[in-house]
Amino acid sequence: MRKNYLFDRMTILSSDDRSFLTHRLPMAMAAKKLCRVVLVICKDTGKCEEIRQMGFDVTSLSMGNAPLNIFANLKTLSHLAGIYQSVQPDLIYHSSVQMSFLGSLARLFTRKQLTGNQLTGSLPSINAITGVGYLFSSKQFKAKFLRWALSPILRVLWRRAGTVMLFQNPDDRAVFIKRGLSAENAPLIPGSGVDDDKFMPVSTKPGLGKSKRPLVIGCASRLLRDKGIPELIEAVKILEKNYHIELQVAGDIFHKNPSSCTPQEIEEWSKISSVTFLGKVSDMVGFWQGCDVAILPSHREGFPKALLEAAACGLPLLGSDVPGVREIVVDGVNGLLFAKGDCQDIARKIEKIYADQEFRQSAGKASREVIKSRGLSNHAVEAAFVALFKSIKTRAAFANNR
Repeated sequence: MRKNYLFDRMTILSSDDRSFLTHRLPMAMAAKKLCRVVLVICKDTGKCEEIRQMGFDVTSLSMGNAPLNIFANLKTLSHLAGIYQSVQPDLIYHSSVQMSFLGSLARLFTRKQLTGNQLTGSLPSINAITGVGYLFSSKQFKAKFLRWALSPILRVLWRRAGTVMLFQNPDDRAVFIKRGLSAENAPLIPGSGVDDDKFMPVSTKPGLGKSKRPLVIGCASRLLRDKGIPELIEAVKILEKNYHIELQVAGDIFHKNPSSCTPQEIEEWSKISSVTFLGKVSDMVGFWQGCDVAILPSHREGFPKALLEAAACGLPLLGSDVPGVREIVVDGVNGLLFAKGDCQDIARKIEKIYADQEFRQSAGKASREVIKSRGLSNHAVEAAFVALFKSIKTRAAFANNR
């Protein structure tokens, strides 16, 4: 029996295949329920076949390694516009600020074919702002100049008919509304979801006192200054003389980001006895289950996947008091917040959670409950996207009280 779909063809533009698998699956699975064909457009880093095996079509997109390189972006833009014109999608999804910019430009060059005498109108597209990124968060002169130069263009692109701006937290939405880059009623879906059947608490873990083992603090993050890595290292240096702690950092240097830490810095920080840099970690379930506390000292987030996974594993959370992070770290309930960029305050909060075993236990249980009560599981996020896609098709208002 032929299934009736709301949309015939949908395209999903993601920076690469790995980020699609880690951050876009709940949304993509929602798309599969409503679209006959779902085409994923992304850079191929070796995971495209895995995406195909899940039932998605995949097209590799030529992308350079420098997101601010004009010539590389022009090449990507030309390739993407050709894909859109060839595929003729009924719905377009762009993830991240950069993909939303390039995808919206490519959309300008896409001419929707007409069916009979019926005009199709504006091609509907979703620009998912999964964090304001370097362009809107950095205080570097280059970022400030780019904001000044690009904002008028983005206002035209992102306020066009048929464009839906989608956010993960209300703070990011407020920034874009203030800059005239989004309508005030833009939808909000918190986070990318987490598989809470896979990320589970460990039933038994040796106590700190009995085994004299250190308190293991886990941080999963790209090694960027904007992620607060330097001040986190300074906080550990303050504490390590008096407290038995071990910081394990999962993540790589991100050379193409202007905020990247240098290999020389990582080499120097690796000499600290209580700090271990693990590089890229494939088994994140095992990583979080081996930790006692999760920390993210980021300067700003959309909705941090790392803390979602740690919370699902029943860990108490430590995070900077910034947009995105405070959406999941409920201060005094499932963890503690500290001042952004303040190594002394980071050290104080680590010291506090180190000394209070009872709070660690209660906060860990509360973290797991936050995933369920706030609708942050894969299933809940997938359902939210089904509702969003349906509202776009029917032009109904999307309920933002999620």
